[in-house]
Amino acid sequence: MVPHSSPLAPIEATRNLLERISTPALLLVAVSGGSDSTGLLLALHEVLRVSGRDDVQLHAVTIDHALRPEAADEAQAVQLLCRGLNIPHDILRWDDEKPKTGLSAAARLARYRLIGEVAGKIGATAIVVGHTLDDQGETIAMRSQRSAQAGMPGLSGMADAVLYNARHWVLRPFLSVRREDIRDYLTAKGQGWFDDPSNEDDTYERVRVRKLSRGAEPPSSEPLLDRTELASRAAAFVHSGVQAYPGGLIKLSADCLGEDATVIRCALAALACVAGGRAYPLAAESMDRVMAFVTTKEPGRMTAGRVIFDRRKDGLYLMRENRDVPRITVAPGETARWDERFEIVNGSEVTVTVSGGAVAHGEDATLTTVPNGVLKRAKLSQPRVTPEGAGQEADLRSITMRPLLAPYDLFLPRFDLDLANAIALSLGRGVYPRLPLQSLS
Repeated sequence: MVPHSSPLAPIEATRNLLERISTPALLLVAVSGGSDSTGLLLALHEVLRVSGRDDVQLHAVTIDHALRPEAADEAQAVQLLCRGLNIPHDILRWDDEKPKTGLSAAARLARYRLIGEVAGKIGATAIVVGHTLDDQGETIAMRSQRSAQAGMPGLSGMADAVLYNARHWVLRPFLSVRREDIRDYLTAKGQGWFDDPSNEDDTYERVRVRKLSRGAEPPSSEPLLDRTELASRAAAFVHSGVQAYPGGLIKLSADCLGEDATVIRCALAALACVAGGRAYPLAAESMDRVMAFVTTKEPGRMTAGRVIFDRRKDGLYLMRENRDVPRITVAPGETARWDERFEIVNGSEVTVTVSGGAVAHGEDATLTTVPNGVLKRAKLSQPRVTPEGAGQEADLRSITMRPLLAPYDLFLPRFDLDLANAIALSLGRGVYPRLPLQSLS
């Protein structure tokens, strides 16, 4: 699972994964029936069979997105293939109503949700998917078109491992393998595959980029390595200079703001997402403005991406602005997400309302050093829990509010793991699950 500068053969890449996977292991292989995932399944089966290993077991899953009539038959064909290989196989169908816009993104989220359900049911060590070196090149090309600024984190492309839903590691052993080599491997074994017609539909951005980038050089592994190193330095920055307070207020000490601007930008982009409940970082232009404000070292305030940046003598404070703070109700025994910043668990016997405008309940010693102006402004967007209905009372001690990390709780790229863990610890949360690989070197 280490990035390579030159393409690998399917069997070699598969062997690299299996040599590093923590054992005993149960790998859930996502197989659509296309060449990439079919090649991945066969390569895993072959390496395990030839080596005689029994400490790694395979289980396969196919998601029928119900978008094409022939998809059901293709899923059945994958099941027949798995039966011949003696690999357990599940078929799940995405039967939800399909959105009129953003179909690709919705299908992706549904696919991971359904695969995650199977992974949880069987106790999978990891999920394995067939993204290739070609997919990596297309991803980098698309992100380059969206941001021409060199050195942007997204230009490192897809991570070779991603934590889904803060629970399941998704591994991509074929990121160093060309699709052409996978198809040659399948052809040599006499194994066919299905071609999804949407892969030639110019309506999709990825298809347009794919056609334009055919014949291009494979992407370099250096940006990924650079991003991993940058995120690790940003993690050290968070450990040494960041303090989180109850309710979502975050402070960067004045001393740490003299560090390397690239490291500050990396850490600040992630912290702003957490403070604002945003899954995606600020646009490059907005981060440029934030960094210009931060580096002036002059007191003041600015707002970007739902976050107020308040510069004081003792440091920089980040808090959610009080505009459009939601109001939700949580029934007894229910769990809900509030503003993508907190998970609310109602352990009381009455329905409660969660809104903005926290009311202090007792003194918190950590807040005594926070300037009054900052504290008053921060409370406007902090969660306030009140009983629903007149005359009702709720035991607030039975209602828990767990901080969320909006940019990481759904999809956490492996190269951001150190940074995510540093922020989670600063918020009083536990660290994310470890990557189930014995070595990354």
